[in-house]
Order: sequence, then structure tokens, then C-alpha cells
Amino acid sequence: MIVVDANVLALYLIQGERTAEAHTLRLMDPEWLVPAFWSVELQSILRKYVRFMGMPLEDALLLLDQALEIFSPNEIVPPPDLVLRDALSWGLTVYDAQYVSLARQYDVKCVTEDGAVQRKCPGLAISLDAFLKAQPPGGMVRETRAPCCTRKRK
Repeated sequence: MIVVDANVLALYLIQGERTAEAHTLRLMDPEWLVPAFWSVELQSILRKYVRFMGMPLEDALLLLDQALEIFSPNEIVPPPDLVLRDALSWGLTVYDAQYVSLARQYDVKCVTEDGAVQRKCPGLAISLDAFLKAQPPGGMVRETRAPCCTRKRK
């Protein structure tokens, strides 16, 4: 189990140079947790692809539907007080803290391509490349759930 931010979700969904890496990540650890507002961030990314990179709107809508089907079942609302405290403690935006707080709540890694988040939350936030390199060859490493946590779904 890992928390995956919207940028990594986009790498997984939108065919590009790093899509294979994101697919490898999903094979290594298929249980991806996301905070409840992940789809808003993904919509923003898709908007940029349509507006500035020539992606047809219909393609973006299909990717959004696919993402909702795949990732909505693992959508979790982290405790708002935890997110606010973490955002202030780490010097993050509340948006970024949603992902890292969720990872901290479940005692798992947050895979993110946001370098500032990685620097401010070492040991908790990790890049896609670093996560893939840290895994044993041919093996799948699964994080264990913190014993006090229970997953809440919408």
C-alpha cells in the first residue's frame, strides 16, 4: 500500500516517456491510496494537456472516467486537523499535505514527483524513481498498515 499523488496518477494514465515506470509501480504495489480531492488535481492536469498540449477533450474525458473507476475505491479523507497541523509543521500547502498526511496516517510511503514535498518530508515522501530503485529485484515490497488505523471509504 502506498499513497500516490496526482502527478504520478497522470504519469500512469497519460501515455508518455514515464508511463512504463508508473505501470511498474502499480505492478509492484497495486493498492494506491488517494486523498478525496485527488480528482480535482487530476482534472487540472488534464485541462493543461487539452489547453496547451493538444490533447483532444474527448481523450481527457475518457482518461478522467478511467481514473475515477480505478482510483475512487481507494479514496480516503484524511483527518482535517491532521492535515492542517502537518501542513504548518512541514511548510506545505494544505493540498500537498493531504497526500503526505494520508501516508503518515497509514504508515506508508507517499510517491510524488514534487521535489519540494520530498525535501520537506524525507523518509515519507519519495520520488517514483527512488521508490522503484529501493525495491529488491523481482520482489514486491508491501507496506503494512499501522495497527491503529482503519480505512474509511466514502
